[in-house]
Amino acid sequence: MRRALTLFAAITLASCGTPPEQNACANIVAVTNAGMRDASGRWVVGGLNGDRVRFAPFTTYRIPHGLGRVPTDVQCYLSFSVDGALAQQIGSACLLIPRCAGGAADGGDVVWTDSEVIVRNSGSQDFWARFIIQ
Repeated sequence: MRRALTLFAAITLASCGTPPEQNACANIVAVTNAGMRDASGRWVVGGLNGDRVRFAPFTTYRIPHGLGRVPTDVQCYLSFSVDGALAQQIGSACLLIPRCAGGAADGGDVVWTDSEVIVRNSGSQDFWARFIIQ
């Protein structure tokens, strides 16, 4: 149930954008920290203590994963520094973008695939991020 609500909230938030959100699918930045599978089978990008992804304001990221299937949930943890305390984020600081407008007749191009997900920092604050993809 929690996963369904998370995805519903993400779709709702991603579809309610106002400028600059109208460009959420433009100029997507590829994350080069490929991550790894943890003991629970989740794909983790960014460490608990450092080695996190810089999550710049008003930027959309393409995050590769090695799950081999479309994820059911993406969790985003943010910090103000590369090794600072992490907090789980929702809302404009970490929008999950399941589709981009202008694609297929069914409402857009699917951007969550068996090899990557799309996430956006729609806030004006610079963060350091850790993503858990499951």
